Amino acid sequence: MAPGLTSFDRMARPAKTAAGQTPRETDGVHLVAIPRLWLTALVVLFVAPWVVVAVFYRGGRPQADAVSARSVPAAAAHAADAAGNVGPWGRLEVTPITISPPAEYIPRTWGPVAAPEWHFPGMTADAVAGFLASAGVSPDDIQRLRATARPEPLNRGVVVRPDERWLIGMPPDVRARIYLKLGRSPLNFEQITAYRYFGATSEAWLGSVPIEPATRRLVDPLIYRIGDFEYFADVDRIRSQIDDPEELQRLVKGLLRVATVVVDLHVDNPSDVKAITDYWGLGGHQTDIRPLLESIAGTGHAIDVSHLLPIFVRQHLYRYPKLGVEDLEKPVLANCFWTALNFFNDVPDDKYLNVNVAVETLKRDYYVVNDDYQLGDIVAFSDGGGNLFHVAVYIADGLVFGKNGLSPLAPWTILPLDQIKGHYIEEADGWQVTYHRRKGL
Repeated sequence: MAPGLTSFDRMARPAKTAAGQTPRETDGVHLVAIPRLWLTALVVLFVAPWVVVAVFYRGGRPQADAVSARSVPAAAAHAADAAGNVGPWGRLEVTPITISPPAEYIPRTWGPVAAPEWHFPGMTADAVAGFLASAGVSPDDIQRLRATARPEPLNRGVVVRPDERWLIGMPPDVRARIYLKLGRSPLNFEQITAYRYFGATSEAWLGSVPIEPATRRLVDPLIYRIGDFEYFADVDRIRSQIDDPEELQRLVKGLLRVATVVVDLHVDNPSDVKAITDYWGLGGHQTDIRPLLESIAGTGHAIDVSHLLPIFVRQHLYRYPKLGVEDLEKPVLANCFWTALNFFNDVPDDKYLNVNVAVETLKRDYYVVNDDYQLGDIVAFSDGGGNLFHVAVYIADGLVFGKNGLSPLAPWTILPLDQIKGHYIEEADGWQVTYHRRKGL
């Protein structure tokens, strides 16, 4: 994804607050005031890891050639478990894995079930009807939905309250088109916080999860697909039908599974040790990693690159945040910007939780590069309007390290760069990628 006024992470997108407040805009910067009660509820309920706020990177967005990101089919991405490209980093072997949060992080009981609502800010009832028709909703169903439409003067739009039985029976392709649209508004909490999984089928997502067949029968019709990701946004539609709290806990743990990768490095030629050490030793720890690289050079063995990365990465990779009481007093929880700017720090600096400090640091201490990317470069993702919605850190061969979200249920991972797009599909139209290198590296 959040307490405080702003978060730079796309995963902190503004949602309706517990008090029913809605986001406001000031001088081009998107702000959302979220009461402390809301944060406490989030920490207790762990609804999903995708609540986000986009902040406009005003005035200082680099005037560099932007790289248009593209989505790679799942099959092609998973083919990366063979040897990767050979480069200054050596030869990499990438193995897909899946992780999920510890069961003790996930509650067994949740709050009251909310009735479904679809918010369409800035749209008239006629415009909503036209959109629903283009999404594949039948004329009769559109008429019934339109009958529930009520104006939302604050957002100059309308809210629609679909019938729950009809909602459950909606075809997956129609659900995907509607929910993608709803997910672009911060008012539609269920769609913004949709569980999502990078995989070819729902079986790949939930097939190994130890839930009852009856639970799968509830979930499967509500799963929809966009690109290479499976999505599920309707947990409120089914949780009243799951009587066993432990079963609900198992289901949510399964829905929170995250696809990531383990990366192994091969040093095929001992003469390459110096160059590979220089690549992985950026930031001043060449002498720490050289013995490891020498030990595998020319042997045919490999080493997990996590052993070569800075201390901060080794302490966070594949792990989930552990929240203490002191975290509730911080301006925001650990996000993508805090993660990226602390990459080379032995001790994380919480000043980067302040979005203004983070933005100023990126503009002041980094410069834009357009080729020959190296370990530690910050990869910044922005939409066509220049809204910076996510950052990550370049590792090697198109792989990035980062955290997709504010939630304690969002882990730190390594992902192929192209896979990031699915995590931010609501922002993906016309998106751009720029690379920023810390001065002095």
